[in-house]
Amino acid sequence: MPENAKHAKIEEAIIELLEGETRENALALAAYLSEERLTPNVAAWGKIAHNGFNLGSMRVEGQNNWVFEVFNYLDFGRFSDDDEEFVRVVHDHVSICEAPCHDECWRAKDAKVFGREFKSICSQHGREFINPDAAMIAHIIKLIGYSKQTTPYPQQYHPNNPKPE
Repeated sequence: MPENAKHAKIEEAIIELLEGETRENALALAAYLSEERLTPNVAAWGKIAHNGFNLGSMRVEGQNNWVFEVFNYLDFGRFSDDDEEFVRVVHDHVSICEAPCHDECWRAKDAKVFGREFKSICSQHGREFINPDAAMIAHIIKLIGYSKQTTPYPQQYHPNNPKPE
């Protein structure tokens, strides 16, 4: 269970549980999310609602450890970006399915992500960004911009549950 579930806001968990540069980086992403009205729901694993679905999550997972995750990489086939480092980071965070993770799992799908074909992309999760530094947060912010342009399939569990208000 993420530690931020004990707090009313993600910022409270960040201030209490993270230190130094790790805290500053998490607060920077939380500020961006707040500015964009993409507030993590700490009562629901830090899920971030946008246009009626959850585009990802941000959560504190213990002392000096936090993560950010994008849920839906299946719709990134139409995107391209000239920033090779950004594209590499995106490719590095596509999660390949190895087995159903829960009963609601829609299973893996083959898809193209920023020009690269992937076999068996997890339909529920991306690979987590763990304690990202400032440079990685810049990539995350850019990735969020692309994620806001996608709509998950109704069968995808995490993007659709719990249903955002």
